[in-house]
Amino acid sequence: MIRRFFPALAAILVAASAFSLASAAEVFRSTPLMQEETRMVVSLLDEVHYLNHPVSDETFEQLITEFMSDLDQQRLFFTAADEKAFRATYGPSMAHLLRQEGSLDVAFRIFAVYKERAQARIGWIKEELQKDIDFTADEYYEFDRSEKPWPATLAEADDLWRKRIKFELIPDLLNDKTLDEARETVVKRYERLLENLEEIEAPEVQELFLSTLTRMYDPHSTFFSAETLEDFSISMRLSLVGIGALLASEDGYCVIKELIPGGPASLSGQLHPNDKIIAVQQEGEEPVDIIGMNLRKVVKMIRGKKGTPITLTIVPADAADTSTQKQLTLIRDIVQLNAGRATAEVHEVPGPNGTTMPIGVIDIPSFYGPVDEVTQPRELTASVSRDVEELIEKLKARGVKGIILDLRRNGGGLLSEAVDLTGLFIPKGPVVIVRDSYGRYENRPDPDPRVAYDGPLMVLTSRYSASASEIVAGALQNYGRAIIVGDRSTHGKGTVQAVLEMRDFLPRSIFTTG
Repeated sequence: MIRRFFPALAAILVAASAFSLASAAEVFRSTPLMQEETRMVVSLLDEVHYLNHPVSDETFEQLITEFMSDLDQQRLFFTAADEKAFRATYGPSMAHLLRQEGSLDVAFRIFAVYKERAQARIGWIKEELQKDIDFTADEYYEFDRSEKPWPATLAEADDLWRKRIKFELIPDLLNDKTLDEARETVVKRYERLLENLEEIEAPEVQELFLSTLTRMYDPHSTFFSAETLEDFSISMRLSLVGIGALLASEDGYCVIKELIPGGPASLSGQLHPNDKIIAVQQEGEEPVDIIGMNLRKVVKMIRGKKGTPITLTIVPADAADTSTQKQLTLIRDIVQLNAGRATAEVHEVPGPNGTTMPIGVIDIPSFYGPVDEVTQPRELTASVSRDVEELIEKLKARGVKGIILDLRRNGGGLLSEAVDLTGLFIPKGPVVIVRDSYGRYENRPDPDPRVAYDGPLMVLTSRYSASASEIVAGALQNYGRAIIVGDRSTHGKGTVQAVLEMRDFLPRSIFTTG
């Protein structure tokens, strides 16, 4: 899935060693579906992105460096020779590989080299930590190396890492830990990095690689894998189908950290925080051991269709050891993520002549709402505009003399919800005008003459207020409907995003054969 954007007018060692390492590692391969998706991403950037110009050969070649930077953000694992080798080998053919073949082999090979580099370097770190460390030397380590070049030689890389290890040990020593304890902390940190690398699969590399490409056009375009798209949809509609438990991975175990009120897990009374899930069984199938499994895979197994059973094997939080186990079956259901919904409070503020007056404050964390009104009817999905309308009625019933909309931590959301929410405070009229890549304008008005609140109104903003937040604040200010209070400027994201799903562009057969 790729997202399309429109401005809103509302406001390595030497080359030979690099590839020998890659050949020794497991290198992912492009599937037919991945190839089709890659070609389609390039085509969409060529034809429908707002910038309206084809991806150049220079952009394709620079993609190699940008992808390496996204993998190795602190410029520590690769070397300058790695970059030179990859660009020399793949740079001239990148346009053909992506545009014509849809091949991700270059991304997979770069990732394989990165993985090998990390494995070798972490082995080196463990050996280095066993040596005597001189903390008296007058040395300097630059913590943020994201804009620095990769080390030119292996010796330069070794020296950087020697200083980094010392840099990572010092905070623990300053907090009264022994040197051995500090060494153990650093070792565990890099062992976790290796574990995370081992869990990365081909679709995740594809997602990072294609997102690197789209961000070279603008900072907000991205490519979503199927799993990330589902997570995005959940964050927008604030609901999912599952058991209603917040999970985390701890020492290889899937641990329940929190039960969501009203969900099947909470209502059952059989699950509790810190219980460990060790096996998952689908209806009519054998239990699957999930100890050590990637948490994202576990979550995917537990989610499913509404009304279907799921059987979990758990180790209770109060069990003496893992031999104490029990099985329970839950029925998947819609779980409402109410913690992310708008809330309201009444504050008594100083008034004239020593009196106080009630002011209502509505905190709006995002512009959530129905993503797909065909499969998820609007009336069954959380909607920020409906929630705020209900909160306004409750505040009016409590006699508030004014309302404040708090958008200070609101990074945006659905444009349709921003338009509807603005309409709660104005009779009707245009809220935002969107221009597409062909220069066409689309007016997004509020057509509803009803006004939920016509009293004094203030909007709080900050530099974190972005996208839909800026549209709402700008529209209410332009109509003279609200005063805006906050930082000198908001985030400044003047683009509107459109979700373009691959299933709407690719042959249906590719999703069953790829």
